[in-house]
Amino acid sequence: MNDQAGEEPAPEPSETPTPAPEVPDAPDAAGPAGASGNGERAPDGDASPPADPAAGAGRPQAEQGGKRSAADGPQAPADGKPAPEQPVSFEESSAVRERHSLIKSNRSPVSLGPNGNAVYIESMYGAEGGPHRTKVQAVPFPEDVVTAIYVPVPGQDELESSLEQHHVIVLYGEEGTGRRATATAALTRCSRPRYAVSTLHREDADVVQGVCEQAADVLEKGHGYLVEAGARPVTKQTLDRLAQLAVQADAYLVVTGPQSGFPGTAGDARVFEHHGPDALRVLEAHLTALVTRHRLRCRRDEEDGGPRCDTGSVARFLDRVTGDEQLKSTVGLARSVTGVVQLARVLTENIHAPDEDLGDVIGRWRDWLRLLAREMLGLDAGRDDTGMPAPHHQAFRITYAFFNGHPLSDVVEAGDLLSRIMLPHFGVADEDLVRDMAEQNINRLVPQEMRASEVAAADARSTFRQALLVHDQLLHAMLESTWDAYSRLRMPLLDWLDLLVGGRGPGRERVRVRVAQLVGLLMGNDFDFVYQRCVGPWARSDSGVRRVCAALALEMAAAEGGAADRVASRVQDWARSPGMALQDSAAKAYGTSIGLRDVPATLAELGRLGRKPEQAGFSSIAFSTAWLFLAGRVDEVMAELDGWATARDEYLPRHAVRTMLALGRYTVGADRTGRPALAELALADDRHAELLVTLLKRALISRETSTRAWNLLARWLPDADGTDNEDLATLYESLAPRIFTGPLTGRARFHLQLVWLPRHKNSTTLRRVLAAV
Repeated sequence: MNDQAGEEPAPEPSETPTPAPEVPDAPDAAGPAGASGNGERAPDGDASPPADPAAGAGRPQAEQGGKRSAADGPQAPADGKPAPEQPVSFEESSAVRERHSLIKSNRSPVSLGPNGNAVYIESMYGAEGGPHRTKVQAVPFPEDVVTAIYVPVPGQDELESSLEQHHVIVLYGEEGTGRRATATAALTRCSRPRYAVSTLHREDADVVQGVCEQAADVLEKGHGYLVEAGARPVTKQTLDRLAQLAVQADAYLVVTGPQSGFPGTAGDARVFEHHGPDALRVLEAHLTALVTRHRLRCRRDEEDGGPRCDTGSVARFLDRVTGDEQLKSTVGLARSVTGVVQLARVLTENIHAPDEDLGDVIGRWRDWLRLLAREMLGLDAGRDDTGMPAPHHQAFRITYAFFNGHPLSDVVEAGDLLSRIMLPHFGVADEDLVRDMAEQNINRLVPQEMRASEVAAADARSTFRQALLVHDQLLHAMLESTWDAYSRLRMPLLDWLDLLVGGRGPGRERVRVRVAQLVGLLMGNDFDFVYQRCVGPWARSDSGVRRVCAALALEMAAAEGGAADRVASRVQDWARSPGMALQDSAAKAYGTSIGLRDVPATLAELGRLGRKPEQAGFSSIAFSTAWLFLAGRVDEVMAELDGWATARDEYLPRHAVRTMLALGRYTVGADRTGRPALAELALADDRHAELLVTLLKRALISRETSTRAWNLLARWLPDADGTDNEDLATLYESLAPRIFTGPLTGRARFHLQLVWLPRHKNSTTLRRVLAAV
């Protein structure tokens, strides 16, 4: 099994001095965010790993939701036989984890050399070996959707003036301070025409990089664009590039994100710290807009003969609310601008409540997410005459909340499976179950109170329909309410999650990431029960998929469940266990934020595991080491790889080579495309250059990794053409005589003369390297 999924290298002619056909570097290529194989150990060269045991196999039938078997899981084959786990590359698994993780962390920039600039390391090659060209989409904002009730923030005039002057500004600050609204208001002022404002989105890759690559196709004259950097840092060099492109297009860009997302930009006149607006002014603005709309549709006086809902009564309500001292102190408790807006909505819904009930209204707002979750599940006074939603509705609402942000296809599939498991416990007969599951009307199954507004849904900027909650934290409230209220369904709930892990078909990686993290959140409620019932069996499983999920579950339990110390102890127990599967699970866990707690200790433990013969058949050690590198711990990782590469050990050098191959497809950022990160390190430090020579020689000579290594060089060398990359071409020319020695000399000449140069006839780098060889 190849660790670069979808890559089918052409066989090399037998009459040339080339190595034997490559064999996969491991039957399990599961990275820290996904799995590429079932993880069963096999001798090198065994490219057909055995199939994953059926999801939930070995559990009593009663524990699998009554009448449902594991073979009935998502995308199960018709004959019920398990299908082999599909390969997923390190890049793909890492990207899925980054896009769908509930842990909102930021990748750290790295410094190349003692005087090097901070850069962000980015994957630049798709499965077919070509660069990512996912189209950047510009999604227009509805006119005046923000600015009509926008409250200016401190420094508003300065940031708008800077945007007019530089065409690009950065707004950094905490989530919930209203960065998007401020960006939209600033862009509205600068754009021509006034409301020519859009948000830029890229489906499966870095949007900043996409703008740098596709500016000519994306940016329109006079238009304004909001770019959310998210977890991807934007360096000063990238900001300069964006400014250059924006000026050329006569367009305006506002880039938003957390402070850590803009390394090396302190003191830049284009970078502004964003502070939220005055909360009371925000409340007053939204209250005024909401009660005005309420007055237009209120029929209270016509229906019950009570006091008229007229302009006077609305004005009195606004005066009473905005002058209430308890309310003024409460507004300061709001965690975000969104929270203030929600308070305005709650107050407006109770516009006709007696004056003395205002305290109760404020209390309900403080706990509105928990109360909404209980209402959606029918745990309190009901929404209709029965007081309880139908069981199928409950199951679907649970699924909708758990898979917030996922395509609705994921929600429907998982919701149907949960219904099959859950409804028999409510006494629902088979024929009723079939009828209930035929209903897929989202508006009926999931009330509007639970879903994001139409404006927010339209702004989700996706090519597919998504599950979008009114507030992200509603997921946590639904999870907690479900776990606490349905104690008899806890085991079926975990069985459902286990079945989803074992599912097949498109999108399963994103589903597994979410499932693993849901299990990790549940560990915050009952660590031991969830571990014994779910995470422990995953960690001991023959399935690499489940071992990955065990690692991700522990990561979530440490990050969000307040169990960091217990998690660290569990991972150490796995690493010291004599069990091969538990050791591999530990290696996978070290490739998460768990491993960042103490990087030197993590690398030492990975090195200890790497010496074990039974771990030679897995790629988890290499992938976790590569993940630490991408997380910004470059110096520590390179030092460890140097020790591995020269170790007098049979196995450690192989893990070092695999790590190099995993990192070989990464470049140093949006503004420096085509420049491999490992080559940049070699330019900055002779020690790194020597390590690269050592690892490439080992990779090229080994029948286990040779094809991937030659394919890597087939990308690197032509990309060094051009005046901007003269230093790279010189580096490759100088390293070639040291890499291509002995039997590699003839193989290099074959690839250069007969394979690569015919494809890149004008490549000066290939000719220089050939001359050096």
